[in-house]
This record gives sequence, structure tokens and C-alpha cells, in this order.
Amino acid sequence: MIDDIILDWFCLSNTVGIGPKKFWALMKKYKTAKESLNYVKYPFPRNKAKEILKSINYKTLLATDATFPIELKRNSSCPPMLFYQGDKSILAKEKVAIVGARNASIQGMKIAKTLGEKLSTDYAIVSGLAKGIDASAHLGVLSCLETKSAIAVLPFSLENIYPKENKNIYEKIAQNGLLISEVTPYSVPEQGMFQARNRLISLLSKGVIIIEASLKSGTMSTAKLALDYGCEVMVVPGSPLDPRYAGSNLLIKNGAPLIQNFYDVLEILGKDSSKLEHVHLETKRISYDEDDAKYEKVLAALSNNPVSFDIISEYTQIEIPELLRIVSDLEILGKVIKHYTNEIALA
Repeated sequence: MIDDIILDWFCLSNTVGIGPKKFWALMKKYKTAKESLNYVKYPFPRNKAKEILKSINYKTLLATDATFPIELKRNSSCPPMLFYQGDKSILAKEKVAIVGARNASIQGMKIAKTLGEKLSTDYAIVSGLAKGIDASAHLGVLSCLETKSAIAVLPFSLENIYPKENKNIYEKIAQNGLLISEVTPYSVPEQGMFQARNRLISLLSKGVIIIEASLKSGTMSTAKLALDYGCEVMVVPGSPLDPRYAGSNLLIKNGAPLIQNFYDVLEILGKDSSKLEHVHLETKRISYDEDDAKYEKVLAALSNNPVSFDIISEYTQIEIPELLRIVSDLEILGKVIKHYTNEIALA
């Protein structure tokens, strides 16, 4: 049975013309969502709200819930409710975001994966499940057995996995981390939802790590939002000849701290890294049975030159669905890396 309060909040927040600021203004004036609905034109139909909430296989989190992230409550545009799948207790951890280019270099993806893995002992790692840097950061977190520290903030509603090629990562985070979205289930995707997603990433995080940001990119917009919200923005530097680092290097030029490893991040965020070194060195990693012939067959088919899934499938005689699963596992293990062209190479 669906809670009446959840229905009231859902209907009010989904009424046309009611954004977060208007929602909270009504709540301040009328005290409850149920009362507020009496003072809006054309409220969202209650029966339709029931149908939607009954049909989804994930859960809702109201801003009044004790586990709702306090970082969001401090902002006037706090979403009234979040939709989630996974372990919501992860929201209680201090959070660091890792974001960057979708068409990332292999080097950039390796850096993101390493930072995700190392920092996940001390922080929940927030990213947007995008190609390239975001996905690599998530994979780094997932590679550690004992840390459930991955938070993926999705641009669209939770049933609309984007991008589709990250479906395996999505499923692993659902089992071993947390997926969240403020977008109403079954909403039609809109371009503005990416900016809203970037806003949530910035608000949630104590610090945001930028890896490969071109001058005009979503990553730079996330960095700007983070600075506006008083969040610490840290940047991995890069070659001035690579346009993917033009925005990154500009941020450093304008005063953002430069980071070269995860100890730099710990120092900037006020952690005593010398006392934490042994913890990271002892972190257990996921492994697989070395005798598994299919894993070894895939690795034997690869080199440092990226190749497509079709070519690997033809060479190994492993069907694409199973190959996707194997490659996803090998990615988490750090043995292979998926290029932005969706081709695979040895890490």
C-alpha cells in the first residue's frame, strides 16, 4: 500500500508549474502537501500517481526522511523527493564527486578508476554514470569488495538507463551501491535534465574532482555549480595541446588546487593521509577464477589497440550478451578498459 503522504508529495511536486522553490514556498505557507494541493490549479491526478508508484521497482525518499542527504536540504532548490535503488544508507557518508569527459583518453579513465578505488575507503564516490570518466570512477569503486561507496546520479528517471552501454555498471551499482534521480518515473528525457543532474552532483559533494574538461562542456558547468555552492573543486592537470584539458587547466590557472594522486585529495579535504595509508594498501579487490577459460580467452584476444565487441566475439566464439558480462567484470578488475568509441583494449 502506498503511503498517503508520499502520494501528496508526488502529486504536488508533479503539478505543472510547481518546481522545487514553489513547492517549498507552498509547504511553508500551508504546512503540508495535502493542504497545499487545495491551492493549486490542476493538481497532478492522484489515480495516475498511484499507478506510477505501483509500477516502479524502486523506492522514494522524501526530503523529510532522516536518511535524505542533508547537503541537499541546505539549498533552496532542494528536490522534494528522490527516487532510488540500492542502499540509501550510503548517503550518510561524506561524498566526493569524480566527473569528466565522455570522450576521455585511456590515461584519463585510468586516473579516474584509480581515484575512485582509493578514495572509496574514506568517501562515497558520486558521479553521473556517463561514458568515459564517470563510468571509470564507478568501476574503481566497484572493484573494492568491502566498500559500498558508489553513488550514481542519473539525468533521467531510473528506468531509463543512460547511456545504454553502461547497463552492466548500472546493475552492479544497484546491487552494491546507490542509484538516485529526482526525475519522475517515465518522464520524457529533456536536455535540461543533464544540468539538473550536475546540480545534484555538486550539491551532494564535499569536493568535486575534474578530469579532462574541455572549455564548453557539462563538466565545466558542474565545476561552476560546485564553486557557486562553496564546494572544493580539485583538478587533474593535462597537456595544453589536448583540448580535453583546456577547461581543466583554466580552472587551475584561476586558483583550483591541482591534484596528482588520491593523497592530494585527502590533504585538500582535511584528512590525515599518513594515518590512512595502511587502510588503502589492505583494500581487497574482486577477483575471478584464473582457470575460467572464457576470461582468459577474451584477454588473449586483446592488445593495447582497441577493438570492437563484434571482432572479439567472432575471434573468441563468445556470444555478445555473455561477452558484455565478461568485459564488465574484467573492467572492474582493471584488466581491460573500454574506449569512448565502445571498443576494448588491455588496461
